[in-house]
Amino acid sequence: MNFWCFLMLILLQQSYSRFFGLTNKLGSQKLKVILLPHSHDDVGWLDTVDQIYLSGPGVKNIISSYINALLENEDRKFVQVEIVYFERWWNEQSVLMQQKVKGLVENGQLSFAAGGLVMNDEATPYYEDIIDQITYGHEFLFKTFNVIPRVGWQIDPFGHSNAQSILSYLFGMEATFYARIDYQDKEYRQKNKELEMIHIPYTTSKQNYPILIHVNYFHYSSPPRFDFDPLRNSGGYVNDQNVQSKADDLNQYFVRQGQYYRGQVLTHTLGDDNEWSNSKSYYENMEKVVNYINSHPDKYNIVIKFGTPQDYIEEINEYSDEIFYPTKNDDFFPYADKQHCYWTGYFTSKIAFKGFVRYTGRYFQQLKTFISYSFASHNQDILDLKQPLLKALKELGYTLGVSQHHDAVTGTSKEHVTKDYVKMLHRDLTKMNKEFHRLMKIVIQKDLNEKNIDELYQYTYNSTSSECVEIYQNLQNNKTILLTIVDTKINENDQDIIKIKVPKLPLNIIDIQNKLVQGDVICSNSKDEQDCTLYFNYNIKKGVQYYKIKQGNNNQESSAKIIASETFTNITANTKIQLDDGPEFQLQYKYYIASTDNVQPSGAYIFRPQGGAQVYGSIQNVKVFNGTILTELNIERSNVNTWIRKYKILNSQYEVETFIDSIQKEQNKGKEVIVIFKSDNIKNQKVFYTDSNGMDLQQRKIGYRETWSLQTNEFVAENYYPINGIIQIKDHTSHNVMAVINDRSQGGSSFNDGEIEIMIHRRMYQDDRRGVAEALNEEEDNPQCKDQLQQNCQRIVGLRQKIIHKLLFFDQEHQPNLARKAQLYLDFQPIKIFAIDSQDQFTENLQIQQFQSLLNKIQVFNPKGEAIIKFYLIPREENNEYLLRIHNMQEQNNVKISFPNDISTEETILSGLRQWSEQQKIRLVWSKNQIQDTTYIPLDEVAPQQIKTFVIKI
Repeated sequence: MNFWCFLMLILLQQSYSRFFGLTNKLGSQKLKVILLPHSHDDVGWLDTVDQIYLSGPGVKNIISSYINALLENEDRKFVQVEIVYFERWWNEQSVLMQQKVKGLVENGQLSFAAGGLVMNDEATPYYEDIIDQITYGHEFLFKTFNVIPRVGWQIDPFGHSNAQSILSYLFGMEATFYARIDYQDKEYRQKNKELEMIHIPYTTSKQNYPILIHVNYFHYSSPPRFDFDPLRNSGGYVNDQNVQSKADDLNQYFVRQGQYYRGQVLTHTLGDDNEWSNSKSYYENMEKVVNYINSHPDKYNIVIKFGTPQDYIEEINEYSDEIFYPTKNDDFFPYADKQHCYWTGYFTSKIAFKGFVRYTGRYFQQLKTFISYSFASHNQDILDLKQPLLKALKELGYTLGVSQHHDAVTGTSKEHVTKDYVKMLHRDLTKMNKEFHRLMKIVIQKDLNEKNIDELYQYTYNSTSSECVEIYQNLQNNKTILLTIVDTKINENDQDIIKIKVPKLPLNIIDIQNKLVQGDVICSNSKDEQDCTLYFNYNIKKGVQYYKIKQGNNNQESSAKIIASETFTNITANTKIQLDDGPEFQLQYKYYIASTDNVQPSGAYIFRPQGGAQVYGSIQNVKVFNGTILTELNIERSNVNTWIRKYKILNSQYEVETFIDSIQKEQNKGKEVIVIFKSDNIKNQKVFYTDSNGMDLQQRKIGYRETWSLQTNEFVAENYYPINGIIQIKDHTSHNVMAVINDRSQGGSSFNDGEIEIMIHRRMYQDDRRGVAEALNEEEDNPQCKDQLQQNCQRIVGLRQKIIHKLLFFDQEHQPNLARKAQLYLDFQPIKIFAIDSQDQFTENLQIQQFQSLLNKIQVFNPKGEAIIKFYLIPREENNEYLLRIHNMQEQNNVKISFPNDISTEETILSGLRQWSEQQKIRLVWSKNQIQDTTYIPLDEVAPQQIKTFVIKI
């Protein structure tokens, strides 16, 4: 080593020493910069998941490339995010390579940020699905590397929710990185040095979940002209001739960045979409500039090194007693990247896929809990199925997790990619049902002592009469159908409604005691008289219940009669609707014409209407069916068919089912269809409430932002917010509330007194110029064209869909939890399983013994009334070990938990991977902010909208 090399080494060591030391306090002029090498790898978008992993630069190649580069130089670091890709890569490696990678993790070179299977969206997923996808990723990291990520990485979602921050905190994270916030918000924060803040989301539980938010200076890209990836290198490579000018440019860039942050420590991403396929070259070019700057401390105002998000958060925390960070309590919706460009269309885009994802997620939660009860019963026949069931659960869970990606459930991927998501979900749902049916055959045979049950059938959330072939054919052939109901709700002193597609027949419903059960058969599809629905009430009972359904002798003597219709006339779009003395309301369908101008067209991401809403469809036919279980009003419009149901057991509640037909193409102008619920009894004065990923309600005000003064430029779009569970309005002088519960992600608002507006469908013919390069123009085969030779039949039509909303009216003071109960019952609809049965009746004096285990003895109750809670059980591979999550869905009142003495329990973070008490001990403290202590909640209680997690062993 010659003298100059030795001197260079000394200078570098001194620079790095100063970097880590505390001698450089805030008074120093030196900036410390931590570069974060990363690749943003979408789990599907323009290409499918497999294509992105294998093709082009390919995530498989990217990971191999950066791993090899890290092994060459221990000063290099890298940030890995999408675990679904990394786990796939890991499983393809040799044992030797796996050991090398473990070494990189142990010495801090390879860091995992967020650690979910994907970087989930924050507007359109449900909280349960977010929890699951992060849990799967964290379980892999903990099992493989003994690592639990402590920093989130949400750099590409198009807005950020309070629920995401709460869940991140509950997973053990200290901070989260963002890249996208509203352009007006960012301008304000830059001016006031507020690009870093402590996010303390509003909570119903009065719990504080503080998490530091870092908003990136320049998207999630490398500094301009310092992207050395072959895909985007526009600044040229570094050599001896240009290294000084490069260093000068980078120094000036970071000095400018420093003007927008409060401390002397900065961080910046180094990468972009699918980068680092040639990591060696990328590092070497950047190292030339970094080394040059660090070796000239008298010339430059900065010291630079490679690092990780965790490095940065720990570094700035060293100065937390000197820096006060602004706090924020509301969320980051809606997001606009510039004037006239509000990303509020994707709240609704691709309605069928959104519905399929939500249906699968709800079903998945019930499956995990029921299977846990089954395992805990210690039935050997069931335990023999444990490994296949766990495998099927995991595969479905992973695919459902992939669907939460910020270009999946959002509806913002190319159409062939969306179809690939659907294909994967359908594949793993089919595998899951196969194993579940094996389990259910054992349960049914045990309970009923019937050995002749051959095949079991289930139907998807959006099934039509033509898809329920087995039920139809066998009932029409006078066969008996065995209906098995699986329910995991704990509300056992209540009733719920069963709905089943049946042919136009009077039916007899028989319970386990061979008593007839009353029901209604309603046939309200004017285009198919055999498209009928059977309705009956059942008493909720956790576990399994059985009914038999068979054809009745005649309509008069059957327990479920065909209900005749009455035709109504003189009904208009403004007619007030009232069924069975329920509350009055108006129901309107309208549409916005989608903007197509050069300023900004509407598209998959962006909602930009051209003018006000216009009436959608004219009323053509109105019928009413008065049954014993419900009254149904069917309003048939030219483009929409609506069924409004008032169930006798539900006061002040309606179910509104909408069939939205193909949006017709007119002059290449897109349409965005809305439904409006209106009550004359509520004056909400432009204030309304929407949930946060199904969790806490967020107050919204038209034309208002809590942390900056909104400059309005798109009145409708800028006041749209995501709805995943509830949107409600409240009268400003009373406690009267109108709430709508939805069955999938949608966007909505409340522009006028007493009105709730929800967008239910979109069809566009122009791209919105945000990268997908494809119009939101979903199409399907026309089922009316059954004959290939049929003339004058349009074979391809726009997407059609059935959508359900629950409409509720209540006094918030006396019924504060009513909307949450409706949400719970929609989420935990009983699983219905069908079989052809050779026996018309059940065995006399049959006694059903539900699964007996210690799990059944766990009690959750509300001392002040009905408990509106979700009780989740997740089976673990370890024998007799389960993850238990309890979500108190109520708006008021704690619920209490009672564990039997024979169960071992410990409260943990959401993933179950660390004790809650241990997590609280290692949390970083932001000293100068002096965050208020959270409200104390006893271990055996769960506050409203709080989630507690336990690892239990029996």
